[in-house]
Amino acid sequence: MDLQFFGSLKIRGNDMEHGAELVRLEEFVDKLLNKYNQLKTEYHTIQETLQQRDAECAELKNRVVELSAERTEVGNKVAGLIGRIEQWENEHIAATSDSPEVDKGGQGTSFPDNAEGRSF
Repeated sequence: MDLQFFGSLKIRGNDMEHGAELVRLEEFVDKLLNKYNQLKTEYHTIQETLQQRDAECAELKNRVVELSAERTEVGNKVAGLIGRIEQWENEHIAATSDSPEVDKGGQGTSFPDNAEGRSF
């Protein structure tokens, strides 16, 4: 009889050990699932941030293209205006050199003759 008693304690002891291990396993699985859910949430947040940044980057690239086109247009207009001014100067110089009543030693033109010093 004594042996049966100790045998039943031993089985119960193993059951208790298994129960404690199951509890630890459940806690471990719970921690893993919680961490998985946390990482999943972080992943989705990062994905949203990435999409927003991609959209912002595309928007900024479009803006750069627009500004570059605008700059080219302004440069072309300035070059056209400079051409018109140079043409006017040449016509003015030609007209003043043909006219005897204009003082040739006076002020001259308001723009230099050589246009190479300009940086447009």
